[in-house]
Amino acid sequence: MLELPELTPEYFEILVVRELRKAGFDVSGVRLHRRSTFTEPERGYLLELAAVVSRGPWQRRALIACRRQEAPIGRADVESLRNHLKEAGAVAGILFGTTAFEPDALQAAGTGALALLRVTDGRTAFDTSGWGTPGHYPAWLPAYCAQTVGRDMLGQVRYQLLEAGQGDAIVNQLEVPAPTDPDSTAQPIKERGSA
Repeated sequence: MLELPELTPEYFEILVVRELRKAGFDVSGVRLHRRSTFTEPERGYLLELAAVVSRGPWQRRALIACRRQEAPIGRADVESLRNHLKEAGAVAGILFGTTAFEPDALQAAGTGALALLRVTDGRTAFDTSGWGTPGHYPAWLPAYCAQTVGRDMLGQVRYQLLEAGQGDAIVNQLEVPAPTDPDSTAQPIKERGSA
């Protein structure tokens, strides 16, 4: 079995931009907002990237969190992202995690303006996607893929491979009511072509 490349912060940044573009987003103005390393025994890191994400006329300033960790992602991790939105000048958050999501993480993200995605290795994604025969991998298969995180009909956490052009599944999670505070620094970017 081939060994996966190390998911360094630099690799993770390239991966999330690639996956968002694959889903149909334009991603621009990417800049580092925060980077921190988790102490033992957790091992891993948090990388936060501020960017502008758009899909057709829809456009938002977003904070993209890349969490590489071993413990499942829970409510506190999602709320941490939500708490950092305003300081980053963002109105939407996208959390990519390398581990399972706990049900309370989905509940915390459920109030809008946050999308959750799990990063998994390409072979696991292929085996569970129905693309072909499990165990027989095409040469084009990437080392890592993203999966949307949601609930199934029974309310259990469900992961679904993020495929080309599926940006609407993310946009729907990122929609927020219009802010009522006219002085808010976290205003949505006007849609292209609007006055």
